[in-house]
Order: sequence, then structure tokens, then C-alpha cells
Amino acid sequence: MRRILLTLLFLAAAGAAFAQQCPATSGQPVRVGVLPVMNTLPIFVAQQSGLFAARGVEVELVPLESARDRSIGLQTGRLDVGNNDVMGAVLQVAAGDALKIVRHDSFAPGVPFFSIVTSAASGLKTPDDLVAALRAGEAKVAVGHNTVTEYMATKLLRDAGYDPNPSDYLEVSAIPLRLEQLNQGLVAAALLPEPLTTLATQVQGATAVLTDAATGFVPVALTVTQRLLDERPGDVCAFLAAYQDAVAAIDADPERYRHNEIRIPEPIMATYAVPTFAAPRVPSEAELAEVQAWMVEVGMIDAPVPYEDLVDGRFVTAP
Repeated sequence: MRRILLTLLFLAAAGAAFAQQCPATSGQPVRVGVLPVMNTLPIFVAQQSGLFAARGVEVELVPLESARDRSIGLQTGRLDVGNNDVMGAVLQVAAGDALKIVRHDSFAPGVPFFSIVTSAASGLKTPDDLVAALRAGEAKVAVGHNTVTEYMATKLLRDAGYDPNPSDYLEVSAIPLRLEQLNQGLVAAALLPEPLTTLATQVQGATAVLTDAATGFVPVALTVTQRLLDERPGDVCAFLAAYQDAVAAIDADPERYRHNEIRIPEPIMATYAVPTFAAPRVPSEAELAEVQAWMVEVGMIDAPVPYEDLVDGRFVTAP
């Protein structure tokens, strides 16, 4: 009973600001594209627990298999909301697509999301081991080229005192294949998200040599089409309010949501630490400037997209 009361108090506190400011909802479905990655957990929880309905917004979840499917869905109008990374949002806006980042949707500070993981066969157990192997040309880090995984690998290595070269990376775009090649010893290191990092380290003998637990900003976000923002702002506000209700529920009792739609691998189902999630906010101008500086550096964009063209923070606040 005490746990239930605490959860209700969390929900009430988290949702109060949204409840006071949301315009009326339209009654039309909001189509949300969801990838099978752990930071979509609040969306599934909000749907399955009736939190969207409680906020008066109808939500249709559209399962996706790739970031490409998400981008096409937002471009064509098949989707209204996408679980995105900042690079994908910047590329779409730079190409003329009308959408906005409306919420940062990473894990809570200190909870690792991305890690550089070394294989058991590599013998690399520490950041110094990895850096030495990279300097000597004896190892590569498997990433998805020009994606959030390459950005995070670069950030983690730079934070460890090593500025990587393009030759330090091996293109393995499919995350399951990256994990498989790491397990087979075909790659020495790979950038992996949770829960695959936990699977690799707990079951396959790999080592997480660098994690983003101490990184201030992981560039993932919820994006919404400009059409939805213009025509149905109440739906966007209610969606984000219910999303925050779900975050508060997960943070109050993570174990309750161990069995979910994200497909925690069976070997770690009983041991994986269900993550808690970040407080409601949009990325700051400085955070997006850092990401876009890297995108310019690697040739993804010619020039940064203005902050106001990327972010709509009317329902949550910037730090």
C-alpha cells in the first residue's frame, strides 16, 4: 500500500504543471513511432497503464525496426511523433522537414545508456588498454557511421584523452550484428546501448571500458511534426504530460516494469537494472551546438541549424 501511495504522489507532483497549462485535446489519434530500444519504455508504460487515456489523448503506437523507418514516417505524415536522436532531427530539419525536438528522453544522470565495450578475446580491460590499441592500429571500435553511436564513441574517447581518427572506427550499422561480432571476437570493441551492454558484460565476458554515466548530455529526444504542434498543441501537451507520468511511475518502482515491450534479452531478464529516466526538459542551446559542431566536423551538415528551428520548449523547459 505504501508503494502505491508513493507512486500516486510522484505522478501528481510530476503532472501538476502540465495539467494547468494543456489546451484541449482533439480526440484524434497521435501516431507515435517506437523503436525497440530501452528509452522508449515510458511510451509503452504510458500506453499500457492507461496514462495517455487519463490525460485525454488517444495514442497509436507504430512499431519500427530502424531509424530510417522513423525518418520516412515523419516525412510522409505516417507518424506524428518519433523517438529520435538529435542527429536525425538535425538532418531532417536541414533537409527541409518541419519537425521539432520537444523533450530530451535519455536515462537519468548517472545511469549508463551507451558504452564502449571490448570483447573477451581482445584482452582490453581498461580505457588505457583500448587507447593504446587504437594508437597502435591494433583495434577498431564498431559503430554506425554518422550516427549517435559514432558521436558517443567519439565523445567517450575524447573524454578519456584520446582524439579518434576515422580509421579507428569500423562500420557495423546493425546493432545486433555489432553485438554478435563482438561476442565472436571479430571486432575488438563496439559502441552498444543498454540492455545489450549488460548482456555482453554479464553473459559474454565483455568489458564496458567507457560509459556515458558521467556524460552530461546523451543526444536522444522526442520529435514532433510541426503540423501536429500547429494544429493540435493540446495533444502534444497531453502526450508529454502522460509521458512524464510514466517516467515518474518507472522512477518510483522500476522493478514493476521489468517485463515490457522492449525485449530485455532472456539471459539477463532477472538481473538487468531497469533504468530510471531524465527529468522533463528540452536540450539546451549549448548542448545542441556541441552536437552540431561534430556533425559539421564529420561532414554531415554544412552549417549548424538555428536552435529555434530545432526546438519547441513550450511544454517543458531548457536547462
